[in-house]
Amino acid sequence: MFGASFGVIFQSLEIFRKSIDIRNRNILNANNPDYAQEDPVIKSFAPYGIALETIERVRSFHFVGQRNAQLSLVSSLDEKIKNNSRVEDLFQEFTQGLGGLEYINGFFSSYQDLMKDPTNEGARSKLVNSAGSLVSYLKDRKRNLDSVSNSIDYSMRQYIDKVNTITKKLAKLNQEILTLYAQTYSRGQDYKNILDERDRLLRELSEYINIRAQEDDIGRIRVETSKGFVLVEDKFSWELSYDGANKWVFWNSKDGTQINISNDISGGRIKGLLDSYADLQDYQNRLDQLAKKLISEVKVPVRTGTTEYYWTLNYANPTDLLGVSGSLTLQGSSTVVINYNSTDTLTDLANAINASGAGFSANVITNPDGTYTLQIISSDPSYIIEDSQGMVGTRVFQGVGIGDISVNSNLYLYLSNLDYSKADEFNDFSRSWWDHSKDIYQGLTNSIATNLNEYKRQSDIESAVLNSIEAKLQELQGVSIDKEFMEIFQLQKSYQALAKVVSALDELLQTTLNMV
Repeated sequence: MFGASFGVIFQSLEIFRKSIDIRNRNILNANNPDYAQEDPVIKSFAPYGIALETIERVRSFHFVGQRNAQLSLVSSLDEKIKNNSRVEDLFQEFTQGLGGLEYINGFFSSYQDLMKDPTNEGARSKLVNSAGSLVSYLKDRKRNLDSVSNSIDYSMRQYIDKVNTITKKLAKLNQEILTLYAQTYSRGQDYKNILDERDRLLRELSEYINIRAQEDDIGRIRVETSKGFVLVEDKFSWELSYDGANKWVFWNSKDGTQINISNDISGGRIKGLLDSYADLQDYQNRLDQLAKKLISEVKVPVRTGTTEYYWTLNYANPTDLLGVSGSLTLQGSSTVVINYNSTDTLTDLANAINASGAGFSANVITNPDGTYTLQIISSDPSYIIEDSQGMVGTRVFQGVGIGDISVNSNLYLYLSNLDYSKADEFNDFSRSWWDHSKDIYQGLTNSIATNLNEYKRQSDIESAVLNSIEAKLQELQGVSIDKEFMEIFQLQKSYQALAKVVSALDELLQTTLNMV
């Protein structure tokens, strides 16, 4: 009789002690955002005593999924803000109010000053210097943007490695969950605190890439991207890889196949980097567009001293009409005057030059900016070319884009051979060149500012939503210290009462033995 009673009482004491430990664990983790409150479920089986039936983990996996999805979105925006802020810092317009526009204005102001006074030696030097300063500025910004691009590549590889590390940990955790479940099945299944580590890893993974997670009855998870590419299942994990040359993210299957999932990633820091790279490409393209426009458009009215001349106007198509009438005089091995009218095309004019026999040849060429113009080659730099409408000059800048733009190496020599009679016409041309260059550059800086402001606005909104979800999640699963102390107090009272029963039984047993 006493043995059975002692057995029931000691079992109850152990259950109360275990319950107190669980409550203490709740209190110790009250400030842990990944901790889910645990409640011991004690049931009475009279007259056989009590049993710790299970330990309930207060957690809404649905809410956790919502939080993680929102976290992915906010993390993506954070990454875009960070990288676009770095780009903004490169352009002085946003910090000092000065920058590329000043260099553009300085160059074209110098150009117009020279056209107004083409014999001014100081104006020539100023134009050459301002052209060099403009090119240096553009190439510096190109190097800066390349540096940001390299930084994005480095971060992407770090984030991909982090994702692969986390998915491996989750796969290993799935195995541990199964083992602990089996070990604690008959003892209230007190293994669920390991699920806090699982949830922490899921939250961390969501910062890098958007995921969907499914939980089985014992807490093991299956993780996949929002587009269905599996990252974790049972004890297995799948890796991602990165192609820096093309800026592609791959999902690697077990058979060695790689699938480009770049367009299927919709959240997390990896998505933020992919979008940041797309923004950066746009900025680089705009900078390249400016360089190509300068190379293609800006010319000076030179009549001799070079072997390479260009038609002043550029056209969208090689078959476009010239739109202007005039005469072109070639003074070379012979002197030839070629008349043209507004209904002629560049090809018509090229054919006439090639048939002149004056020591000049011509071709319709594609400019770096994609427009078309006429290139005229002189077989001797002493030959002279004149146009009644100022339709012939030579380029100030050379190259094919931002990668190799430079000031024409012979520019100062060309400026010594200006066709003074056409300075007014070229001064007029320069107004449109100036406007085109300013429009492209302002489009670049406006795009940077607009993107950054929009990302910040979105981040403020989405962060508020995330905070709201976090608050609801904390309300649902968070630990109330007051409640836990009350539960511990009740458990201690029950424990103490049972301890007194043990003491009373012990005295009764001793009295009985003494009576024998």
